[in-house]
Amino acid sequence: MPRARIRLAALELFGQQGFDRTTIRQIASRAGVSPGLVIHHFGSKKVLKEACDAHVLELFSDERVYLENSGPLPSLAGFMADHADAQPMLTYLARVLSDGGELAQTIFDRFCELSEGTIDEAEGKGLLTLPEDRQAAIALTFAWSAGLMIVGDLFARRLGGEHLTDPQVIARYGEVSIEMLTHGVITESYYELLRGVLHHHP
Repeated sequence: MPRARIRLAALELFGQQGFDRTTIRQIASRAGVSPGLVIHHFGSKKVLKEACDAHVLELFSDERVYLENSGPLPSLAGFMADHADAQPMLTYLARVLSDGGELAQTIFDRFCELSEGTIDEAEGKGLLTLPEDRQAAIALTFAWSAGLMIVGDLFARRLGGEHLTDPQVIARYGEVSIEMLTHGVITESYYELLRGVLHHHP
């Protein structure tokens, strides 16, 4: 559908070169439509940008449905296969978050809220536990993901791929993430030392 093609083209261009440097004509050319059709569907570049923001949040909600219905690892592969805009979406999100400002804060807060819902469900099923400071833990969890989005291609190339969504990259960082989050990397003695430093008040 033209509307979906236009939105995907905008996601790609906004993510690659930013909102200000992207023109309606460039979006139309990437989508294979006329500039007039872009205006017909969205009215302005600003409204198109807002549609991209809404789509990113909707896509994240879709991912939650995948995870809830079929388990995390098989569903992640299916999610990537079923969403052609997954990689452009990550590039777009990285651009928004690295630019900072009110929109970045809104998206960060919204993703934390969505993450909290998923974490609450997982806790209820006995799949994980959080530290006492839940809000800090949830914010840190998404901050890790946000940082990975921003350096995604650099990270992927380090692991022998091109993009964060490459299957072999997902497999490698997924396995390491599970191991580190399950078994940890800090010994009990070092943990006590670090806590003592954090809570030491001269």
